[in-house]
Amino acid sequence: MKKLFIIPIILLFFVVGCSDDPSLSKTELTLLALLDADEAMGIDGIGSNGDMDMDHEVGLETGGVAKIFSDTLSYGDGYRIRFGRRITDRDRTVEFEVDGETAVGIVTYTVMGDFIAKAIDTSNQEQIDSLSFTKEFESMFTRKVRFIQVEDANNPDGYRWKVDALTPMTGGAGDKVSIATLSIYALSDGMEQGELLYHFEADGLGDLFMDRDSLPSFTAFSKYMIESSVENTGPELIMESTGVGEWVLKNYGLHRQMRGRKYLNDKGMFLDALMNDNIHTGVWRAHGPGFGQRRGVFRSFVEVIDLATIFVSDGGYNTHVWSIPYRVVRP
Repeated sequence: MKKLFIIPIILLFFVVGCSDDPSLSKTELTLLALLDADEAMGIDGIGSNGDMDMDHEVGLETGGVAKIFSDTLSYGDGYRIRFGRRITDRDRTVEFEVDGETAVGIVTYTVMGDFIAKAIDTSNQEQIDSLSFTKEFESMFTRKVRFIQVEDANNPDGYRWKVDALTPMTGGAGDKVSIATLSIYALSDGMEQGELLYHFEADGLGDLFMDRDSLPSFTAFSKYMIESSVENTGPELIMESTGVGEWVLKNYGLHRQMRGRKYLNDKGMFLDALMNDNIHTGVWRAHGPGFGQRRGVFRSFVEVIDLATIFVSDGGYNTHVWSIPYRVVRP
């Protein structure tokens, strides 16, 4: 096994450009370049560069449908909660195991920044912040990527490397909350649950290689039901207006200028079958692939976050994330 470590990520582009670096082989440089060029990889999109409304969508093709920004009420009626992350630093470590015509890279990201939470009094015309705090956080995420050699007569070596498959990226911070399952269903025009399209479970997720050419695919502007079961070891902060001790969110897009967030509820409402059973459900309307594009590849970050993280300034930072790339295809 040959190991390669590159920290921090801001030096990666310099290292890749240095083909005479004695610590890097030609194969390692090639594989790193493939990682950098692949839009399915990376962690861009988990940060919002500041606080945002619970449900929002910015910079994505919406198909001409106006987006309604939801007011998440807490601390009694009249308050809207906004929260998000400002990423201040990130490191990447890559460890490669090359075995003949196949290579596997273990990619680890360490992300640092500020978590920002605000409670805005909407009864005041000036909407003065009733509560606002920032807490520092550090999260770690890992995934495996498999590369293979394919014949290429145009290459002097007679072959080239390509990304063959990758696992979901998992990670977070703290040990209070975790994701157990994630299911995605088709929805009928009447908002009735349809066929189960994709299902993921925590057991074995780190070794679940998804074919790079067959990522989960969604039809632009169609609606899907997202369902995630989670675990919370507590102690839980139970908000009177929510009845639960955690929130589950689907973050999606490519980067902070092109991203969205959807809240999955556990209130027994809007397709959620039973209140407070740790199964969170929501409807996601797939965005478009981008103007002029037939299809596109994006990243999703399904996240469970402990409510003390959002509502208590000294309540710690506890979150767990599954990141799964996906395709959007124009109908």
